[in-house]
Amino acid sequence: MPQFDIITFFLQTFWLLIIFFGFYVLIVHGFVPKLATALKTRKKKLDGGASGVSVLNKEQLIVTTSKNTLIQISAGNSKNNINSMLTKSIDWLFAGMSFSNERDLFSPNSSYLKKSASTIAKQHSSIKKS
Repeated sequence: MPQFDIITFFLQTFWLLIIFFGFYVLIVHGFVPKLATALKTRKKKLDGGASGVSVLNKEQLIVTTSKNTLIQISAGNSKNNINSMLTKSIDWLFAGMSFSNERDLFSPNSSYLKKSASTIAKQHSSIKKS
């Protein structure tokens, strides 16, 4: 069986120990001190008793109020900007349509109206004759 081969057994054990101790050093010198600092800070805040909790609650209320105010202001600004852009877009569209109707479509529109008026008049007169 290859896992019991004497030649590779030493190499496998060597790399297992290197990786294990490397991971151990990383945890002991990196993660544990940060965790200990966070726990000590938390304990100091909570040792303040009710005043510490009260301060934390006040901080939370201030942060929540600030957040809600910022959201309301941002929503209002966004709404105003969207309304402004919509108004400008509608004005631009109507100006373009008016210009196009006056310049390019005036002749076709007037001939269409004349033809449709004469057709309606013919239909109306044929209905009266019958």
